[in-house]
Amino acid sequence: MNHIVYMSRAVRPLSDQDLRDLLDQCRYDNARHEVTGILFYSHGNIAQLIEGAPAVIEPLYERIARDGRHSHVLQLANKPIAHRSFAEWSMAFHPLESESFRALEGFLLPHQLPPTPDSLPIADALIVDLVRQAVLGAADQSAL
Repeated sequence: MNHIVYMSRAVRPLSDQDLRDLLDQCRYDNARHEVTGILFYSHGNIAQLIEGAPAVIEPLYERIARDGRHSHVLQLANKPIAHRSFAEWSMAFHPLESESFRALEGFLLPHQLPPTPDSLPIADALIVDLVRQAVLGAADQSAL
């Protein structure tokens, strides 16, 4: 099993509906291919950690990198892992309409994020924490 961590920039701001659609698509595709992870989005900044079989996540990352909804895709990590750190797929972001997302399962407001899993090696935990800070901002680091 491997994980890949990347950052990118949305070519246009994503609306709350865009984020709902993206979460639905991710859940459907990831469940079919046994991919787990977490996606961060805030003010056009995107970061994601995906984990799964290398034969699945390598081509997935290549498709993600070519996706026209974002640019400046930068892979930060791609390495073997002993086990999953994000067994439940989730998406953390700053919604435009906070109230409409309180009951929507799978979305996490930045202040609701759990701490970085202890299952990640120290170097990977630092990458995830840096990515989280880069995307969501320093003010949302209280969850770390």
